[in-house]
Amino acid sequence: MTHFRQRQNACPLLSQWARRPAAIVLGCAVLILAGGAALVRDQYNDPIDREVGLWAASRLTGHGRTLQLVSDLGQKAAVIVIVAVICLACLAARRVNGAVLAAVSAPAASAATEKVLKPLAGHLYRYASYPSGHTTSFFALVATTAVLLAGPPNSQSPRTPRILRVMIVAAGGLVGCAVGLAVIGLGDHRFIDTVGGAAVGIAVVLTATFLLDLPVSRHLFALVTPARLRPEPGPSPAGEAPARPAG
Repeated sequence: MTHFRQRQNACPLLSQWARRPAAIVLGCAVLILAGGAALVRDQYNDPIDREVGLWAASRLTGHGRTLQLVSDLGQKAAVIVIVAVICLACLAARRVNGAVLAAVSAPAASAATEKVLKPLAGHLYRYASYPSGHTTSFFALVATTAVLLAGPPNSQSPRTPRILRVMIVAAGGLVGCAVGLAVIGLGDHRFIDTVGGAAVGIAVVLTATFLLDLPVSRHLFALVTPARLRPEPGPSPAGEAPARPAG
């Protein structure tokens, strides 16, 4: 029966060792989002927000074209292209649940910001534009990449070296920060808006990850995934506890 259950459940998105750090990051993102909302209520009356705004006004003035190009990385067209690339890479690696995560989480994060949070903030405070949609979308992509790189290995695709995985996520985070600075330099958002956007993107992706890693979700993935796309779990890396069969 144990072997049957193991064979009938898809591999999880997160390794066993990554679940607790992911839960901590999720909790921090929610707290940051709530804290940012409190600062917006105080009319952005925060020293860090003021300093970043003054720095951007003095140092980034005259670079409008460059700032626009960087901020466009968080636009819908660019996000769609990046999501498509991630989905194709996941399907090539036989990680159907990873493709679903990429296809669902970034649009869901964008919708949460543009259709719910930003209109709510604008309704409550006319001066508010919280959170930033550009940083929401891009940090959702960064968080999705981090989740996929933290996943357990399988026998169909070689394990990416840890240092390379860290470098990829760090590079994505730096580009995300550049997108945030760009929208500040263009005068579209304040610093708190960009931090809140990053928190929304990360929180939505991690929430979707935990939902997709539920035993019932993994069982459904196994039922609807063709046999040729089902990965076989590979050996756990040194120091990592082997994943237990779901159920």
